[in-house]
Amino acid sequence: MSRVRRTKRKPTSAREFDPSRWAHLVFVLGGFLGAWVLSHAIEDIWSLVWSYWPRIGRADELKSNLIGIGIALIATVWAWRKPHWFQYTTEVVSEVSQVSWPSKAEVRVATLVVIVMTLICSVILAGIDTVWSKVTDFLYGI
Repeated sequence: MSRVRRTKRKPTSAREFDPSRWAHLVFVLGGFLGAWVLSHAIEDIWSLVWSYWPRIGRADELKSNLIGIGIALIATVWAWRKPHWFQYTTEVVSEVSQVSWPSKAEVRVATLVVIVMTLICSVILAGIDTVWSKVTDFLYGI
């Protein structure tokens, strides 16, 4: 017979909310977004400049991606190291964490209210438009 050794599991506790972790994530995602936007913008600008000055050559996707990623990386690191920017981002994250989000039922009811009010307003505006077109047709017919 073999004995199965039982180990004590450490009790799991909820981790404390750390807004600086989310602030780091915001900077990383901002860097990725900046790299994507800059890569495409550089390629578009390069194509535009090439149409006026063909000597510079056609837009190269690899070069524009590398330039865009490089600029975004430098800008992200520069922004990340600014203490007041990081503190501001951390404060925004902590404020957003305190937001109480609506439940599924509340969202469903609010969506239904919006749809019904849109239909009611559409009917009213269609009626006003019909009456106004009849009035203007009558006035132009005089």
